[in-house]
Amino acid sequence: MIILYQKIESSQPPDTGRTLKEMEDMLISYTTEIKENNEKLARRINDMDTAASKPAPLTENLRHAQADEQKDKRAAETAAKQDTAADADYSAYNPPLPEETAAQEAAFISSETSRVLSMHQQGFSEADIARQLGIGAGEVHLLLKFYK
Repeated sequence: MIILYQKIESSQPPDTGRTLKEMEDMLISYTTEIKENNEKLARRINDMDTAASKPAPLTENLRHAQADEQKDKRAAETAAKQDTAADADYSAYNPPLPEETAAQEAAFISSETSRVLSMHQQGFSEADIARQLGIGAGEVHLLLKFYK
């Protein structure tokens, strides 16, 4: 349908008078719309200038924010006072000292591997180490070989 309309329009000679009138009407409507938008903008700017000259009242959100800030300051001050008091309470504190007993000192028992290595460093033979520790000579040989 659109194609048919375009063919009919293209086959007819252009009406320059009508085209000029349509263009003129369109330009007039655009300029009128721009003029109205400019007037609205001028009114908004004027309203903003008068509003800026008046002192702005505090909004509810701003009042709540200020109240929350004051509560936070008071809470921080209270916490600081409590920390200072707690530091004073613990300044004379002495922790208990561990009791040293003979049982704790003798609780160290060396492993079989460490005993084999220690005896080897002292110069004992593999057979002597095996005999004194009550383990097989092959086991002593493997431990010494493993740690060389």
